[in-house]
Amino acid sequence: MTNCTPSDTSDPAAEGHWLKQTLQPNSLRFLTCYMAIQFAVILLTSVAFPSQYAWLLDRVYWVLLPAQAVLTLITLFFARRHPGGGSVGAYLLLLLGSIALLVWYLYGAGGHTNPVISLLLVPLAMSAALLGWQATSIVALMVLLCYTLLTQLFVPLEPNHYNGQEQHFMQLHLTGMWLTFLVSVLLILGLILPLALTSRAQQQRIAQQQEKMLRNEKIIAMATFAAGTAHKLGTPLSTVAILLEDLQESFADRKEFSSDVTNDLNTMKQQIQICKTILRDMMRRADKLRNNTRSPLPVADLINELRQQFSLLHPARQLNILTAPLPHVVIEGDETLELALLNLLDNAVQESQADPQLQLRLHDDRLCIRIIDTGPGIPEIVRQQLGKPFNTGRTDGLGLGLFLSHTTINRLGGALQLIPAESGAVIDVWLPLLLGESST
Repeated sequence: MTNCTPSDTSDPAAEGHWLKQTLQPNSLRFLTCYMAIQFAVILLTSVAFPSQYAWLLDRVYWVLLPAQAVLTLITLFFARRHPGGGSVGAYLLLLLGSIALLVWYLYGAGGHTNPVISLLLVPLAMSAALLGWQATSIVALMVLLCYTLLTQLFVPLEPNHYNGQEQHFMQLHLTGMWLTFLVSVLLILGLILPLALTSRAQQQRIAQQQEKMLRNEKIIAMATFAAGTAHKLGTPLSTVAILLEDLQESFADRKEFSSDVTNDLNTMKQQIQICKTILRDMMRRADKLRNNTRSPLPVADLINELRQQFSLLHPARQLNILTAPLPHVVIEGDETLELALLNLLDNAVQESQADPQLQLRLHDDRLCIRIIDTGPGIPEIVRQQLGKPFNTGRTDGLGLGLFLSHTTINRLGGALQLIPAESGAVIDVWLPLLLGESST
């Protein structure tokens, strides 16, 4: 599986081509580091061998080393021009260029007998950690072919038979093999491991973003469904209201009916009007949710609205506000924030006989709304599966209230935390402050 993410392009055919895919950020920066290290290794060995009476071809000094330096500068230039990572094709071309220069150096410096040949494995490891299987296959074939050719075609690296230097040269060769192996290990730890970890972190961010988009799509779908349901319920409610008015007119002149019947009819009319108001409000909220409409929301207004809505939903209960409502604090909210908080308060009412408590506090640039109840507490399975639908600790619950609240708060840039407590449940809702705004 490739670790690349598709680049932004309008051509569907080009978008799926692996050469045009975009790499993770800072990929070229790691490649530049490898190019510089390869240049340093070639330079050091080119100086070390003559000092041990092993002479190299002149083109190693006058052609190959400048070419390696130019390629390193080109890679550095691309890294600064494309901090986002660049394309797979450009990265592969630069990587193959570094392999070609290393093989050219090895050809004129002993071929497979040169300890530096171990560096051929580093580009292959970088490709396997960063690129897809197509690019890695190309690099693997090139490295294998070059290694095979270097076993047959190379300029021998032999010392002058002067003053018995053969044994000294063999010891130098073994030391060079160990040092090159050490450099390869350090390169893998210093370059390839961070590449792999960065790639894994990028894939996790992509997965989280996709999950967030999926949750938002579910919310939009539910809002659309709610708006459609509210529209369909409006017609039968209007019909019931008309029939109820006819009944009231019919019973108005009949004295045999008691005042209790008249009061019941009036109560039914009031309840129908409340249902109509709720449906209109539902359609308005669903429309704003689909359009992702947000606006500054003073915390004091939010708390007052929560208190009123809580009293309507639970006339026999009371919402205890333990702290001041912070009149000059403003957050960014939409029509779903109030519903999300009401869902959490409704869960607290269902689980506890005592009235729920609400606390407010500021921490840096965030607002914390803490909801406390004295119920049996939150099950561990609910805390572990927070954010997943149909996750409930009640036998009569659907498991959607907590899911919708979690999704809404995350969509607004906040966080929902279920805090373990010795008795009851503690829920923290963190919301970012809208800086530069104040309530009037």
